[in-house]
Amino acid sequence: MNTFWESLTVQYPESSLSTGRYWKVASSPSTELSDCNISALSQYGFLAIEGPDSSKFLQGQTTCDWRKIDTESAALGSYCNIKGRMVMSFIAGMRSSDDVLLRLHADTAESACATLAKYIVFSKAKIRDATSEYVAIGISGKNARSQLIQHIGMTPTALMKQVTDGQTVLVQLDDEGERFECWTLAESAIELWAKLSTNATAIDSTHWEAQNIAAGLGEICAATQDTFIPQMLNYQLIGGVSFNKGCYTGQEVVARMQYRGKLKRRLYRATLAQSDRTFSHAPGTDLYSGDQTQSIGNLVSAIENNGKVELLAVLTEDSIAANNIHFADESICLTILDLPYALPSAE
Repeated sequence: MNTFWESLTVQYPESSLSTGRYWKVASSPSTELSDCNISALSQYGFLAIEGPDSSKFLQGQTTCDWRKIDTESAALGSYCNIKGRMVMSFIAGMRSSDDVLLRLHADTAESACATLAKYIVFSKAKIRDATSEYVAIGISGKNARSQLIQHIGMTPTALMKQVTDGQTVLVQLDDEGERFECWTLAESAIELWAKLSTNATAIDSTHWEAQNIAAGLGEICAATQDTFIPQMLNYQLIGGVSFNKGCYTGQEVVARMQYRGKLKRRLYRATLAQSDRTFSHAPGTDLYSGDQTQSIGNLVSAIENNGKVELLAVLTEDSIAANNIHFADESICLTILDLPYALPSAE
């Protein structure tokens, strides 16, 4: 942990990190959302790739098109193994033309860095796990933009656009301009948090995951590495895969699925009514349909919120039609909800 987390411990003595690395403001129930909310996104870490070949190297390794990523445009993407299975998912931003930050789940940073480091030795670039250096702060609410302008002096203007002053990167994650991620060094994060917290409500980082779930944004954590191809998380629908960028690791499998295969499993959003016991299923947990003994999908992420569980899961299309999906030790079935983007009727 860096100095930012130490400062939060002093400012919020009852705060803690829960399972999944989520930051809890206090032991009391989650705070109600306000017109501007801030959360320390402890679940995230960073890879830093620096050098004149940074974008060129990542172009040959990841699913997104680095010809379209610069100091004004961020992107969703992933790195896959040779079988097309996702090793990490990320949001990519740039502090300069030679300085890339990949924001990813913290528990995937070390292994992803070690894997990419094997190949970057042939490039004029270096990679490191920068999780101990950088902090991600989530800012949300209808007054989020005005607060950022007041305290940072800049904001992006559209979905997946970014701004930077060469140190801090600010990425917009929605169309309305009410959801931003700020990535900055620990010392800068302490100063920024102090400014924002005067007019914003500090909330648990689980709220950020709940917003990801509502947006249909599934991400890879350590428990789901090497499990899903990008299309299973709907990345081809939300800008996480380019099909005209050229070759990258796993590209043959991803492209074959897009043009010649039939996608049997994809990401769905659902809720689960709370039972008498605490929800304890981790990402990757199998799901079942009716009395079948063969798994029909896997949990991607889940958050307990307002007396129910909100979740994302990769499920078979056939199981959705049957409408009786459950965990192995739960009799309560999931209720499937609409995603904010359209799913193809057939592959």
